[in-house]
Amino acid sequence: MINYLIRRIFTSILVLFGVSMLVFSVIHLIPGDVTMAILGRQKVSLEKVAELREQLGLNDPIYVQYGRYLNKALHGDLGVSIRNYLPVSKAIADQMPSTFALAMSALAIALSIGGVLGLLAALRHGTWFDTLIMGLSVSGLSIPTFWMGLLLILLFSVKLGLFPSISNDSSFADLFLPALTLGLPEAAIVARMIRASMLDVLSKEYITTARAKGVPERMVILKHALRNALIPVVTFAGLQMAYLLGGATIVETMFARQGIGRLAVQSILNRDYPMVQGVVLVTATIYVLINTLTDITYVFLNPKIRLQ
Repeated sequence: MINYLIRRIFTSILVLFGVSMLVFSVIHLIPGDVTMAILGRQKVSLEKVAELREQLGLNDPIYVQYGRYLNKALHGDLGVSIRNYLPVSKAIADQMPSTFALAMSALAIALSIGGVLGLLAALRHGTWFDTLIMGLSVSGLSIPTFWMGLLLILLFSVKLGLFPSISNDSSFADLFLPALTLGLPEAAIVARMIRASMLDVLSKEYITTARAKGVPERMVILKHALRNALIPVVTFAGLQMAYLLGGATIVETMFARQGIGRLAVQSILNRDYPMVQGVVLVTATIYVLINTLTDITYVFLNPKIRLQ
């Protein structure tokens, strides 16, 4: 088990190293000159441009620039925004709680709604209820996120007037519609996953043995079947949490909600390269860390993997 954990952590470090190289390369691969983005449309002399390039260290070899960037990143220094001159790390830290609250709320909605519906569909396999749930899950997966958000705004904000269409804080009223918009498509995936996993587990011999021994059906479902059926869902939940943190851009933009997704969009439009680099690096780091923690959790849920 310890060997597996060491290999997994070492792999994560290598992935983060590769991500840092790709993020650093962005500033050299995109069209244009970063100095012109900083200076804007000002008419400046070539001497001024050369002076700025020297200050930024852009005249140094690529490997020197990367080494300097990596050293600063490891110390939490992601540079300074070329638009508002704020530290990138502080700007991201200010936006992270909003995105984290949205992602956690969406994940809770996905697991609760999808888990219950998937479990009921598996227990009523082959009935009209099972067909209905699977039909709804396909519809949830097929509807684009922006269209889902518009429908929810029309229903709950315009027609019923229950929730605001613009979300600015982490109160229940402000979080409900964005979280529901982000969580419903994931609930459809969870429902299908729980149903398939439960049907597979219920066909196992140890379930038949438990029933033959007279174990109450509720205990068979909750203690023996559901625990094993949740193993793939744990992996999914970890990966989706990382995805929701980095992929809430559409929802945050639609509901005019602050967050790292909206910050990334604004930075791209403003050609704020240090901010874009910082957001991408932080998002990728979160994704890798959550993925690693998910794998470690998977080890404790599935003892068979400890021997690998």
